Amino acid sequence: MCKPCFRDLVGLVLMAAIASGCASQKMWVYAPKAKPVAGGPLLDKSVAVPAFTDERPNVNKNYVALYLIPLMPFGWQDLGAPEGVQLHVTSGLWIFKPSEDFAKATAAELANTKIFREVFFTNRPSEGDLVLEGRILSTRYKGKLLTYCLSAYGPLLWFVGAPAGHIRNDLQIALALKDNKTGETILETNYEVSLVRWAWLYYMPEDFNYDTLFAEIAKSMVADVEKILRARLLSQQSRK
Repeated sequence: MCKPCFRDLVGLVLMAAIASGCASQKMWVYAPKAKPVAGGPLLDKSVAVPAFTDERPNVNKNYVALYLIPLMPFGWQDLGAPEGVQLHVTSGLWIFKPSEDFAKATAAELANTKIFREVFFTNRPSEGDLVLEGRILSTRYKGKLLTYCLSAYGPLLWFVGAPAGHIRNDLQIALALKDNKTGETILETNYEVSLVRWAWLYYMPEDFNYDTLFAEIAKSMVADVEKILRARLLSQQSRK
């Protein structure tokens, strides 16, 4: 086989491997996991959860094609708003609206716990006795397609077990629970989690992991809210 034909074949193998991972769209699907707390509700008030404020840096750097340059070890993506690009390292377009999706998931998690009388997503924060405000600080996505400085020949190493890619998802959200009537801040905290995965030719893992990451944040959030409200109840009882 001539050298150009062999190079083209390797390139086709690379494109086929990428296409197999990027063929499908990814959609945000979230099922709340929190369980009702004992003795709920701990606070007989309603909580309104409006859409979160998006404070992410809206900068997407997409340099995957640089893997073709000789002596470049990889092509990469560094995405501040990853739903804004058509292709990712192992997936295609993301159907993802962070401001609404995270807010609705937060409302669903807290509603499941029965900590409050009622928790609901709304466009009118004043509808609740309390309001839970959220700020999305980061959904940074970092992905690399590894070709080991071999340009189009790099995928040959994938066949012998070398990693084909590296993916990192970061999620950072700030939450503040406030009393609509008094303005008192009941809870104000910042949550930050990450997930790193490696991809191989025969195993291209999910690179849309923000539902999984949010589940970790929701678990911590529920624990924090329950802890604060139980402490308030004990404090009130001790004064009687």
